[in-house]
Amino acid sequence: MLLLSTFAFAQTAAPDARFALALFCNPTCDDDVLAMLDEELGSIRGRSGFPEVVTQPGRIMGIADDSFPIPNLDFLEVYGVEVDRSEALVRSQQVVLAWFASPADQAVQTLTTAQRAFAKAAKQNGGWVEDLDTQQVFGVEAFARRDPAGKLEDWFVVDAAPQDEAQPDGAVRLVTRGLRRFGLPELVVEDVDPGMAADVGVVLNAAAANLRKKKSGTMSIQTEEVNGTATFVDGKRREDDPDDPLWKMSFDGQITVAGEDVEPSEEVEGAPASPLVEPAPTAVADREPPAPAPAPAPAPTVDRSPPPPIGTPRNLDEAKSMVQARFQSVVRAAWEQGLAPGEVVAVSAPFRSRSGGKEYMWVELRSWEGGQLSGVLVNQPDDVPGLKKGDTVKLSPEEVFDYIWKKADGSREGNLTAAFTR
Repeated sequence: MLLLSTFAFAQTAAPDARFALALFCNPTCDDDVLAMLDEELGSIRGRSGFPEVVTQPGRIMGIADDSFPIPNLDFLEVYGVEVDRSEALVRSQQVVLAWFASPADQAVQTLTTAQRAFAKAAKQNGGWVEDLDTQQVFGVEAFARRDPAGKLEDWFVVDAAPQDEAQPDGAVRLVTRGLRRFGLPELVVEDVDPGMAADVGVVLNAAAANLRKKKSGTMSIQTEEVNGTATFVDGKRREDDPDDPLWKMSFDGQITVAGEDVEPSEEVEGAPASPLVEPAPTAVADREPPAPAPAPAPAPTVDRSPPPPIGTPRNLDEAKSMVQARFQSVVRAAWEQGLAPGEVVAVSAPFRSRSGGKEYMWVELRSWEGGQLSGVLVNQPDDVPGLKKGDTVKLSPEEVFDYIWKKADGSREGNLTAAFTR
């Protein structure tokens, strides 16, 4: 049954489109590159400042030395997108910074002009481009392939932070970054159960995509994964939120993730990205049909006592170490004993993309024999040849970047890296 949802877009809307880019030069920005950038961006008039609402496309540009934060290797491991010569990037000595603004109806055209100009400058200089709104750093080819008129999901990210900093293990708060570049408000979902964050992220992606298609009147969210009603009201900004109009989103409906229906018992507010979360290393395609899930061991032989608590990682490296330690001890022991009926384990791992980079995807486990995992691919690959959603893949436990263990009582464990990745 289709659920019709209607909501008025009477909230404070973004009056225009704004975004920012940085070119990391290799190692400095020569005059030819600067002259070329100025020529390529000629249709976007230079300004000394932006009014509250712009009526024609404009840009503000400047050059900074290495006092501007240069990404380090750890940062690139998380936020880098097909970044080549990482060691050279971290030695960059100059950065071209540019802020852009345009009327919302010229957002795609303005972004296209800026993207092509920075891609050309990066190629000419042997440099790299950072999307300052999402903090993603791109290699030349990866940035050149970006399509401003393409999928909205490619242009925004979701930040996840504790709802209450005094309670880091409690509810999380999800905020988008990057929608303003299309003249759209950023979205926030508050008081999200950490175990539901990834599922709610699926809803957030669907809602954002609908915002781009229709900015007024009525709208129903009906996709392969989401069927329900989203509602928006003006949100209250926090100090670390994007300095843009903010809409607080709530959702009432059904989420289908990894082949299962999630029907919130109460209204869910929020959503980060990806079906189960982000994910994985190079796995090998296996076209054989998925093996049946292991049968649970007889109850008398299985220890169902709760495992010891995980703790809270302080950074990405600590999160990855905790994931590996927990996955290969507690999760493995539970798997070998036999999961309780209804329990599911999914792992995130990197797969080699066509261009040689990494594309992280989720795999729902079907078997774990010795040093090999086998499972069904949950995501539809963007740029991994020979793979599609639903294929059986094999990987080693060491390739696991993160995991989610859905337990029989409805609770979830894992997703430790989510707070440090986007």
